[in-house]
Amino acid sequence: MNEPNKPAKRSVDVVIIGAGPVGLSAAILLGRFGVDTLVVERRTERSRHPRSRAVSCRTMEVFRELGLANDVRAAALPSGPRRLLGSDAVSLWRSVVTSNGNANGPSDTSLGPETLDVVLCSQDVLEPILVDAAQAEDTVTIEFGRTVSTVNDTGTEVLVSIDTEDGLEHVAAKYVIAADGAASQVRTALGIGTTGDQDLQTAVSVLFRSPVIQRRTGDPSSFIYLDNPDTIGAVVIAPVDATDRVAMLGRPLVMDRMPFEDIDWTTQIRDAIGDPDESVELMDARTWTVGAWVADRYQSGRILLAGDAVHVMPPYGGFNQNTGIQDVHNIAWKLAAVLKGWADPALLATYEAERRPVALFNMAEAVRNFRSIVGNADEGPRSFRPENFEHPGLDIGFRYDRGAVAGATSPNAGWPVGTFTPTAAVGERAPHVWLNAEGTVSTLDLFGHELTILARSGSEPAREAAQRAESLGIPGRSVTFGPSGDFIAAEAEWAAAYRVNGDEAILVRPDGHVLARLDSNDSGAVDHALLAYVGRTTP
Repeated sequence: MNEPNKPAKRSVDVVIIGAGPVGLSAAILLGRFGVDTLVVERRTERSRHPRSRAVSCRTMEVFRELGLANDVRAAALPSGPRRLLGSDAVSLWRSVVTSNGNANGPSDTSLGPETLDVVLCSQDVLEPILVDAAQAEDTVTIEFGRTVSTVNDTGTEVLVSIDTEDGLEHVAAKYVIAADGAASQVRTALGIGTTGDQDLQTAVSVLFRSPVIQRRTGDPSSFIYLDNPDTIGAVVIAPVDATDRVAMLGRPLVMDRMPFEDIDWTTQIRDAIGDPDESVELMDARTWTVGAWVADRYQSGRILLAGDAVHVMPPYGGFNQNTGIQDVHNIAWKLAAVLKGWADPALLATYEAERRPVALFNMAEAVRNFRSIVGNADEGPRSFRPENFEHPGLDIGFRYDRGAVAGATSPNAGWPVGTFTPTAAVGERAPHVWLNAEGTVSTLDLFGHELTILARSGSEPAREAAQRAESLGIPGRSVTFGPSGDFIAAEAEWAAAYRVNGDEAILVRPDGHVLARLDSNDSGAVDHALLAYVGRTTP
């Protein structure tokens, strides 16, 4: 997508290519940092298909940080999903799984301010919420119906050529985030390869309207998994929204027997359900490719890639969109730090170092889920893999072992999927503790905009870290616990959750991950931590 340099009509800090959930989340996050951001989206209308729908607890925490969690919950289906496995939707179920990621019930908030249960909010419902939030940011502009034709990194800026009704417009950006989907033209033009399988399966998404889920299960949020070699094969009937929109997903056997355009999908749906008289309003049907791959690089100079542009995963578990939103949660504060001048551009290299291992981990889990549910002729009946539905370790237990962290202790060791025990180890998401008796303010609510230093009141490492951060021009705040501190009553619970000894200080990045743990015996540890935070090796 390169072309000779041409004069730019306007300049911005960041151009984001793509206004899906990942691009929009990036825009909102950058807007909160006051970064001048232009979002360019070729579509003028949302897709009719729901596409992604599972919003994980960690993504809900990001939305909480942005003040959007309540809006997303209000727009979502009313409860966490149940999964029912059977030959059809009228016979007895062979298996029923109630999704309960929280050991103490669906309202349990012991591990986070947002419950661990998945929130079902389809992409076509989520996007308007994110568009409104992005447009409310003073420094964010979204332009729909415009296509990026070329992107040219000159080394000092990125020249972006945009097709408009009046011809090409040339915009100069300091950086570009390409969130332009699995077929990313930016990634292709940069020559960035991928690792994994581009085509695990050609599947179908059949969108229809029917009360089948509510009527057959008594729960509008249930997923019906069907496995019937005599009729439909293996498919999932998935809820979309409260208006009885439903999607049939998978690869029905009929797709191996006749051309796609000749298939009567209304009949197929009724066969799958097991009732020839089922009320079905067919809305649309289209094929899509199930892939499992991760890009070999996440950055090329001043161009960063995110979301589907750098990873694609099978939908089982709902990991891909959540991984993408967490990608931009990672890169937004780093871009803002570089643009505001208190961090070096080298900090941006930690984006790939931190996020690519997470994508590879999540992709492997999604493939295991895909294999367990789709199976093949030699594997017998499909089965539910518990980690498909309960994965707190994957959601909030992922850790950055290298990158903008200081003192990570378990490089490349991975983390559990089905369990999570918070420790406040370096690189982990900082643990959640309620800071008030009402249970409305979490430690996670302290993060988002600057370096946060947590310690007991009077901590010498905390004082030293605050002074050194100020001398380096690093925005930061100190939060203290115990007598004369900011939070007196929460001291014991905080110290236990963060495993704090004495006057130890915990440094937390804007994205809520632990940067460092400092105690009085660590000579030079403060400088080491803060230099890692700003992407430098020397003061």
